[in-house]
Amino acid sequence: MILRKLFKIKQLAFRKLSVVISTKLAKILFYICGIKFGEKFKCDQLPYIQMSLSGTFNIGKNLRLNTGFYKPLGRPQKCLFTIGKNATLTIGDNVGICGTAIVCHKNIIIEDNVFVGGNCVIYDTDFHDLNYKLRTSQPENLTFVKRKEVIIKRNAFIGSHTTILKGVIIGEGAVIGACSVVSRNIPDFEIWGGNPIQFLSKVL
Repeated sequence: MILRKLFKIKQLAFRKLSVVISTKLAKILFYICGIKFGEKFKCDQLPYIQMSLSGTFNIGKNLRLNTGFYKPLGRPQKCLFTIGKNATLTIGDNVGICGTAIVCHKNIIIEDNVFVGGNCVIYDTDFHDLNYKLRTSQPENLTFVKRKEVIIKRNAFIGSHTTILKGVIIGEGAVIGACSVVSRNIPDFEIWGGNPIQFLSKVL
């Protein structure tokens, strides 16, 4: 019992130290990349950032970035942000993100008080053309690749391992069930889940 307590204390101390160091390093990384961020930012592991010189990344107050290492939900990874040429990623106040990959080639907005569960992915692009002739050309022709804005409205909750695709608006206070594929708009204060995603109930 004593050994278990000592081990638990060691784990907590290690995580606190990791948060302090990772947060300071992340702030330096944000400054170098020209990312604007608010007060009370915290992370437990340095995020991966790939940002175009013409991209924009704005973060509100009290952003919390967690990883699958400290919150083991399966498929552990650090948070990843990719902001392409002339793209804009905006994250509001009091947002929590866990081990999530966000790839922004046009515009992604995450409003205030949104929670994004572990190992989610958010894409506003198809990445490749659906026409195989353009997709397999050398070099690959990306001229007509579809990109559409993604908006996650305030107070929404995104369950773990969810995929959010281009052109989607997730309504205020909406809840997305774990492992869902969101390819259509979700109304305010409704619970949706599955693949294909479907209505489950109203938020109580």
